[in-house]
Amino acid sequence: MKKDHTPEYMKQLSGKVLEINLKSQSLKMSFLATEDICHSNGTIIQGGFTTVMMDSCMAFLVMELSDFIYTPMSIDINVSFLAAGRPGQLDCESKIIKLGKSIGFASAELHQEGEMIATASSSLKLVKIEGSQKDFLKDNIAKDAKIIKA
Repeated sequence: MKKDHTPEYMKQLSGKVLEINLKSQSLKMSFLATEDICHSNGTIIQGGFTTVMMDSCMAFLVMELSDFIYTPMSIDINVSFLAAGRPGQLDCESKIIKLGKSIGFASAELHQEGEMIATASSSLKLVKIEGSQKDFLKDNIAKDAKIIKA
């Protein structure tokens, strides 16, 4: 059995890749927010966790599209909080705006029960990864993902 290399933050958020669309350069994920990551008596998701969900969705998309040659390092990330996120399932979709040789641009939307609760856009420095990181996605959080090829 292969070792689970999924980062602890992703386990805490129960992050799962649902769909990787190589044709449209998009990726869909789901997360489960518990009261542990909420403030206001466990009723509202703390904004940093909302940001992590969207940042991860954008990062995994870039890694997937570069065949895990590059990891994206955020130069900036701009988040707009549109509504309060609550404990429960959240769905995120990221898209590539532009992917160059050393810099990329991506966006993400986070939804809960059909309502958009946050959006993000990010400028990303593409840094070569030492060794393959494919396994933690392919064998763990993306093992049941639908793959749409170009």
